[in-house]
Amino acid sequence: MKTRRGALGALCISGLLVAACGSSSKSSTPAGGTTAPGGTTAGAAAGDSLLNGAIKCSQQYKGKEVHVFSPVRDSATYKEATILRDGFAPLEKCTGVKVVWDGTDQFETEVKVRVESGNPPDLIDFPQPGGFLGLVAKGQLHAFPDVLAKHVTDDNNGGWAAADTVAGKVYGVPQRANSKSYVWYSPPAFAAKGYKIPTTLEELTALSDQIVKDGGTPWCAGIESGVATGWPVTDWMEDFMMRLNGPDVYDQWVQHKIPFNDPKVKAVADAVGAYLKNPKYIGSENAIKAIATTKFQEGGFPILDGNCYMHRQASFYAGNWPAGTKLGPDGKIDFFPLPSKAGDKTTYMLGGGDLFGAGTDKPETYDALLYIGSLEYAQTTIKNGETNLSPRKDFDTSTIADPMSKRFAEALKSATVFRFDGSDLMPAAIGSGAEWKEVTAWIVGGSTDDFLNNVESAWKALPTG
Repeated sequence: MKTRRGALGALCISGLLVAACGSSSKSSTPAGGTTAPGGTTAGAAAGDSLLNGAIKCSQQYKGKEVHVFSPVRDSATYKEATILRDGFAPLEKCTGVKVVWDGTDQFETEVKVRVESGNPPDLIDFPQPGGFLGLVAKGQLHAFPDVLAKHVTDDNNGGWAAADTVAGKVYGVPQRANSKSYVWYSPPAFAAKGYKIPTTLEELTALSDQIVKDGGTPWCAGIESGVATGWPVTDWMEDFMMRLNGPDVYDQWVQHKIPFNDPKVKAVADAVGAYLKNPKYIGSENAIKAIATTKFQEGGFPILDGNCYMHRQASFYAGNWPAGTKLGPDGKIDFFPLPSKAGDKTTYMLGGGDLFGAGTDKPETYDALLYIGSLEYAQTTIKNGETNLSPRKDFDTSTIADPMSKRFAEALKSATVFRFDGSDLMPAAIGSGAEWKEVTAWIVGGSTDDFLNNVESAWKALPTG
């Protein structure tokens, strides 16, 4: 599994979406037809079927439920779980099944308990491929039947098919993806001070220094996320790893071909610390410590009050701004790409995505997976407000009505180098375990050496083979 994860870390895409990681176990046959799904009108049934005959509409699952276990939940400002659940309405009408969305902020812990106690969810939404692979290695996920496997292999952009396949069998449906290398800011606030969008990392530092000189606070952040607290800082590390050391070293780092406390990694931590552990950039020593207890959803909100100027976060953060906040170049809030070093013409893009695995091998489970990976589902949910993108080959970015989402899709498509979120590709004990824990301790006052050495010790403690 370690070798396979390393190979995935080196995947780079051209086109709309990303590279991720796949999973393991056994197979069954779905009741929902034998034709691979095609591009019908969003959510439409072709006569007595969905997806050009792939799923029959005969109320065959009436009275049955399919449970989707996911870290996605509704917030006060963004009803993402509701959007994703309601996207199943055509499947429910067609087959009679009831889809129940079980969202939790304790996903990493609870999914293991559910599976190991013999009560696995039907569909499991993995935001970290490392955790996905952990269940696969234990034989706790089911390999897909041929119809569903063909859909995954044929219909999605480069990287996904290889990522979802282990030993020739497919175990995951890619559905949502995002891009992460962005800085959110306020165009009116920049205009009032005459600040220009930086085009190099050197200009970004110069802008931060100028804001301090003018009496402002350049940066704000929040990394509290339940048991996932710390992950936003790992995104900073990954973005700067690419920009300072290049994609090859990034891959070596993710694969542990260089130690976590290598001098190249320390240079990245120092560069990130120059922003997030700098009291001049964050406002004060107390403000730095508060990063760890500020919900990541609210990390950029001080921009709205003029209490900071910039916030590094992903495309999906568009859905976290308070209702009524106008987004875009002529709005209250907009974004610009995190730049590269001066003289480096490479456009780097960090991204992530979700893989849906089968915790059960019931026919209704496989039909729900078939539907959640379809063009119809992607079009419906994005139309209804989903801020993530689709990994499908046939998803036309020109059809995206929302201007912000369209810009994210185009930025992702034009990136010279793409890399999947590094902590997601690392073993779960590292990427969503030791690194999250240690990077949080580092932010609130821990030393850089302790941060790097402790994560390296966790790598060395992993079982081999």
